[in-house]
Amino acid sequence: MKKLIIVMLLAISASTAQAQEIYDYLLDKAEQVVNDPASKEIELKIAQFKSTALRYFRKKIIEQEGSISSTWLDAQALALNEFVTNYLIELSQNSLATEKVRKELVMKYCNASENHAMFKKVDTEEAELFIYDKGGYTPFSLNTNWVEALEETKKKN
Repeated sequence: MKKLIIVMLLAISASTAQAQEIYDYLLDKAEQVVNDPASKEIELKIAQFKSTALRYFRKKIIEQEGSISSTWLDAQALALNEFVTNYLIELSQNSLATEKVRKELVMKYCNASENHAMFKKVDTEEAELFIYDKGGYTPFSLNTNWVEALEETKKKN
């Protein structure tokens, strides 16, 4: 878990990178974990979510808008990374809390994800792929404006 948090913090520190470098960096890091046979299950599932989410919002914005701003792309990628990192940190800090407290924490992040849909026209099954993954660690919608969802979770702290 420490290794995972360190990797995520390194990714956040890349915020001074140039055009689309943050998106590319985070996607590359996620893909490295996904393709590493030595990855632990939790690392693998989180990396799969990040990779899928990064590819999803890039694909959808190009489909719907025709072009994409690298600044917007980087902002969404960075917010996604921080959202997942904060979620995992809060979850680990509350590992000894009651089931009710842990469930409220999970719902805070799930609701933030669902409350901030990025695209109006989406394939719901595809967008909600991770929400209903029983063995998953990231039960969030892919159709999320990560900047807005992150802001919501910070307001509720």
